[in-house]
Amino acid sequence: MPEIDYLLSPVGFLRSALTKRENAPRQGNEGAPDAWLEVHSTVSGGLDGIAVGQDIIVITWFHQAQRDILKVYPRNDQTLPWQVFLRHDLLIVPIPLAYIG
Repeated sequence: MPEIDYLLSPVGFLRSALTKRENAPRQGNEGAPDAWLEVHSTVSGGLDGIAVGQDIIVITWFHQAQRDILKVYPRNDQTLPWQVFLRHDLLIVPIPLAYIG
């Protein structure tokens, strides 16, 4: 894999009551607490016209992801085919998309 550096500048952060990955459910519908998207005031003007309850797409970055893991298995079941693009915090490509609606 080529060594290329990228600079990402966050425009906000997701916040929830979760403080440790091991306490998080595998999926949000399995008992995850509510989370909030806090947007920096420097870019909040870009939210004009977005209303409470409106559908949005959020691109996040798993900053604690392990970049050396090339395969993950659904529910850690190695009898199932491995998948690269599972929603998982250990992905080599830690940029998941979330549809909020």
